[in-house]
Amino acid sequence: MTMESNKGGSTIELDTLKGDVAKLANDLKDVLHAVGAQGKEKLEENKKRLEAALKTLRGEAKEKLGEAYESLHEHSKEAVELSRKKIEERPLTAVFTALGVGLLVGILIGRRS
Repeated sequence: MTMESNKGGSTIELDTLKGDVAKLANDLKDVLHAVGAQGKEKLEENKKRLEAALKTLRGEAKEKLGEAYESLHEHSKEAVELSRKKIEERPLTAVFTALGVGLLVGILIGRRS
């Protein structure tokens, strides 16, 4: 082998290697684009799942708040009705109790001023 033929073979190998590297770079670029597209699809899918979960959670929270409101409303009606019955049973006791509580609150407020 001569020096020139060896040099020509190296050039061919180098060109082949450059071509392989360029092909590999293009293949890698294609793979990254494909992965990126799949990542976007997964991200969009997860976003839709989260939105659905939030919508469900809002509905459940609204339902629970409605139930709590109804329960509180019923308990307050019962408390008012019980108070009315107690006042009707013992009107003088109710008046003196209200008077005593009023005096106590007045004294406490008077001390703060």
